[in-house]
Amino acid sequence: MMKRTFTRTRRDILRGGALGAGALLADRAGLTTKAFAADNAPEIIMDGHVHITNRIYWEGIDPWTPTKQGWDFARARAAGVNCIVDNLGPYGYWSYNYTPKQFLRLMDTLLRFSDKHSDKMAIALSPDDARRIVGSGRMAVFIGCESGFDHEGDADVLDAFYRLGLRSVQFTTQSGFNSYSDSALAPFQGGEKPDHFHGINDQGRKLVTQMNSLGILIDVAHATEAAQNQLIQASRAPVVASHETIKAVAGAGLSDDVVKALAAKGGLVGIHGGAAVVSKRYRQWMASNPEGAKNASKAVFGMLSYHPSVTRPPGDHGEFIARMDNEFREKWKELAEWKEDPSAVLPTMDEYIAQIEYVIKLVGADHVAIGLDMVNGRTSIPADPTGYTDLIAAIRKLTTPENARKILGENWMRVFGQAKAA
Repeated sequence: MMKRTFTRTRRDILRGGALGAGALLADRAGLTTKAFAADNAPEIIMDGHVHITNRIYWEGIDPWTPTKQGWDFARARAAGVNCIVDNLGPYGYWSYNYTPKQFLRLMDTLLRFSDKHSDKMAIALSPDDARRIVGSGRMAVFIGCESGFDHEGDADVLDAFYRLGLRSVQFTTQSGFNSYSDSALAPFQGGEKPDHFHGINDQGRKLVTQMNSLGILIDVAHATEAAQNQLIQASRAPVVASHETIKAVAGAGLSDDVVKALAAKGGLVGIHGGAAVVSKRYRQWMASNPEGAKNASKAVFGMLSYHPSVTRPPGDHGEFIARMDNEFREKWKELAEWKEDPSAVLPTMDEYIAQIEYVIKLVGADHVAIGLDMVNGRTSIPADPTGYTDLIAAIRKLTTPENARKILGENWMRVFGQAKAA
């Protein structure tokens, strides 16, 4: 039997647009949508909020080889995960709007890495693509964006990134600002008030329209509640909160009103695994252990809130970006080397599952999924990718087989399929 090979290049994406790229990918794999009809298709097991390209770029790792800390393809795949949204984060690159530059670097890193490992993974441009890729035994990867594709919100820049494969955008930013939406993190990351626009502005509404027209899934995570509600209202397509917890359960996260609004629009909440947002007990430990709390947040916030030590001078000949790269690499190194305080009260699987159970009771199983946001520098449930096995088992134990199928992957497939709205 002839051995199949799987190849895909950036030229394939650009040639004929996204639909042409999807067809090319299917043709090269020798597969058709019919080949993976519902009765024959493998179950989609999906994490809708992963960060791995940043690790490839800054740490130089090959995540198809197991790592000691943080998320990697090897352990996640071995534990059953076969589809992810990789959220490329141009953190820190806000000065003089270097954001698109850094996002291009990260996107090229992911595309080249995917080409190199085309026997194990491929970029998905649609749910049909994802099913074909998974059906071929590989990991399907949707490209998402966290912390800004362009802080100025240029429509042409967004269109260009869509043509390169971008399919999900977190509308607000970790940097605490952009030109079109408020951020709940503004006081912590940028030292600003979180209600500059009192939600989103007219430019933001135009971007929502463009994202709906292109088929880019809108993510309201990290936005203020006003911005979340306005985004949900403005969008003609389902809207997601890719990595959040539920305030009524965890004491932090989305209000019941926002969850209900997301569900009414057909969207979902991906449940975050980070200890500080999923576990009341962990936050109580932080409150009683100031030094432990400082250590718990230092690495992540130090990376997210990085500001260059100097401003870009007139007549710069590349010295500024070289210095910026070197400085940020040190911030990422601190994140990669972070260790939890040994006295920390760690979160439990029961605390995580309680979030899912609450959403099911509040709005139904169609509106909750997995969005762990597992990164270095954060204690989480599961503690590492090997724990997906336990998480999958816990979800199956919680609810019916049909509900579990939705929560484990089909809800993400549905919202990506409905992201395009005329």
